[in-house]
Amino acid sequence: MQEQPGVTWDLNQIDTYVPLPTKLYVCFLLVCCIWGVTALLKFIWKTRAWPSTRRGELFDLSQALQTADASRVSDVAAKISEAAPGAGLQRLAILKSVALHELPAEIIARADLHFTCVLSALHVTANNLRSLRRLLLILMAAWTAYGLANICKGISYMKATGISAVYGGLTEVLGTVGISLFILAVLYALRWRIVCLLDRRERLWLRIKGQLAILFAPPR
Repeated sequence: MQEQPGVTWDLNQIDTYVPLPTKLYVCFLLVCCIWGVTALLKFIWKTRAWPSTRRGELFDLSQALQTADASRVSDVAAKISEAAPGAGLQRLAILKSVALHELPAEIIARADLHFTCVLSALHVTANNLRSLRRLLLILMAAWTAYGLANICKGISYMKATGISAVYGGLTEVLGTVGISLFILAVLYALRWRIVCLLDRRERLWLRIKGQLAILFAPPR
């Protein structure tokens, strides 16, 4: 009897079929990456000229208003950048030529409207990132359940399944889950950075508005 030829491993015979749900999920992960990069670039571009809330003009303006120094308020207001959210307070520079009680009453309202409009775009970005994180978390759970179900289904169809086959399937599922968690963490960190910046600036803005309201209040 002739010897049977040895069994060889042919790479061309390996099943490379990728299920449609997996393809769709990978495409969604790519969309999340692109969305995250776009949001980061938008954040950097819009805030590139914003002064710091601890060392910028708004902080100096708050200190000047606290001391009721009209001359210093005027000097600081004149230095506020056009690209800054508080650019509407540039009109306070006229304090050098007019008395405090002669300032137009609508300065605060107009400056507040300008501030809100400038920050609204970043608020929308932060909300979109939050929605994207939630959607990614839901789809990650669904895809993980799908992958584990496929592994269990494959085991039930086989009369004898080696432990290596089970480990191979789990490695594929957990590897994709690990990548998803990394993308989720990056989106979370980006949104956290945006929200922190907005919160600090809005707290400082509320303090400045309160100080201006006190100064503009008519004497009793």
